[in-house]
Amino acid sequence: MNKKIEEFKEKNKGKDRIIGRPIRLNRQKLEFNKSGYTEILFFGDCHIGYPTCNEEKIRSMLDYALKHRMYVLLMGDMLEAGMRDSVGDSVYKQKLHPQEQMERVLELIEPLAEQKLIIGMHEGNHENRITKLTGIDITKVMCRLLDVPYLSYACWNLITVGHKRYSIYSTHGTSGSIMEHTKLNAVVKLGKIISADIVAMGHTHGLATDIIIRQYFDGTKNRVVEDKQYVVLTGNYLEWDNSYAQMKNYPIGKIGSPKVKLFADKKDLHFSI
Repeated sequence: MNKKIEEFKEKNKGKDRIIGRPIRLNRQKLEFNKSGYTEILFFGDCHIGYPTCNEEKIRSMLDYALKHRMYVLLMGDMLEAGMRDSVGDSVYKQKLHPQEQMERVLELIEPLAEQKLIIGMHEGNHENRITKLTGIDITKVMCRLLDVPYLSYACWNLITVGHKRYSIYSTHGTSGSIMEHTKLNAVVKLGKIISADIVAMGHTHGLATDIIIRQYFDGTKNRVVEDKQYVVLTGNYLEWDNSYAQMKNYPIGKIGSPKVKLFADKKDLHFSI
């Protein structure tokens, strides 16, 4: 039976890709520790190059992930990428030009990529500034240099830990929400059209999680059962003082990234922020 399964996998390898487009389903088998779980860090919205970017906290978080062999899913907006025609004034304020920003990002995440700890990298709307102006997808370039999966703006991820499988739908996202509860509502709305164990979204700079519990009738068991869906906003690394958020009187948000433990011996997961 196992031989047939392996033959089927080999025969159909790569067929979950759409020709000429990014990965539709990012399949990853992750190692787990002696405690029986693996840990994933949802990491993004760093805006490397912007004056209020806290690079010290970025380095600290990535060093922690490397030390503890934590897997990382990169959520986009790693660069500030202020262009001449960009909304806002970052083209004048950014401390590094886009080439330097890309090189700094590569320097920061290359150690994790070398250890095969990067699950994949999303494009954000700030990287997309470069694409719109030049036609060059800078995220795809970085993924090729680092040899990590390119996840475009959104992607399904099928994560296997031991004998358990977890579905994660991750996206850089889009929302004009300002308050924390309305930011969270943006990813809750996404959860209404995406049925995954975890729905993760960046962009809002919010750092929060919530659980959606649904009831449905299971025809195979002939009874009503419940399932859980976790929704998560994946944080940011911009200080509030002297920032665009302060100028606009936006609420002060918590800097950092959420982490999730996925267990190998039972279908269970725990978030921490």
